Amino acid sequence: MLPRTYYNEQDVRKRQIDTLKIFNEHVVEVMENTDYRVEFSVDGKDMSLNVILSPEFPNEKPTIFVNPLIPHPWIAENSNQVIGAPGLLNYTQHSDLGRIVQAIIREFQRSLPNLVTNDDKTNDVSPQSHTSPHLMLFPELSELTVEELQEILENTDLQDKLLENNPKLIKLDLETEELMCSIEEIAQDNITKQQMLDDLKTDVIDRISTIVQMKMNYEELHRKHQKLAEMYDPHRIRDCLKEATLKADEEAEVIAELFLLGKITVEAFISKFAEKRALGQARRAREERLAHQLAQLDRATT
Repeated sequence: MLPRTYYNEQDVRKRQIDTLKIFNEHVVEVMENTDYRVEFSVDGKDMSLNVILSPEFPNEKPTIFVNPLIPHPWIAENSNQVIGAPGLLNYTQHSDLGRIVQAIIREFQRSLPNLVTNDDKTNDVSPQSHTSPHLMLFPELSELTVEELQEILENTDLQDKLLENNPKLIKLDLETEELMCSIEEIAQDNITKQQMLDDLKTDVIDRISTIVQMKMNYEELHRKHQKLAEMYDPHRIRDCLKEATLKADEEAEVIAELFLLGKITVEAFISKFAEKRALGQARRAREERLAHQLAQLDRATT
């Protein structure tokens, strides 16, 4: 079988880092192969994402921090770590790191147009400056009394209703569903291409088998051709005629000696001796004619 090409973890890790640089501008390598800073702006304010890749990446999802700290549903409570992005929630080793970071940046640019810096927050004493991420996600809670909030806290049906009617969560669910559909389409496309690849591989293997068989047949025919070429080589034929002529002459001499010794009759001597002499002369004539033709051929080709 033909060897199948596989990518090792380092190749996949490098490809993921390449997608980070392809889908995002202003990517700064803080620590090679491990720590990257992606700079962007929101309403004129400079921001950045720190993308940390563990040794287990891409089998383990990346860790992403936003700077400066901002209130957003995707941000962990009392932290600047991004945890709620759909790309992180549905992360697999086949996800594109660059697209995940790109989606996070676009969400921040879309939902935080009035972002203020940490210095502005220090000087801002209005109630809005102390709004928690929960109130940004559920602004209707700010209009409820403590009793109503306590009732929601104790009633799971009210909690479910609050979650079901929240526009941001609805949008997040839709985005997650769209992302899952996209992943399924890509997976199905990969399965289709895998079948195509397997078919092509089978076809190549069949063709290689055919070529191997043809080569074996060629080598066998080549050996037969070489053997026949040596057998019917004109120079070899000439040598064989010369040897056959000598053999006929030797046999004629043996017959003559037997006659002189009186071991064969005159009739047998005349018959056998004449036959051998005629055979030897015929062979000698053929050998001389072939030698003459070969000499002419040698002169013509030199």
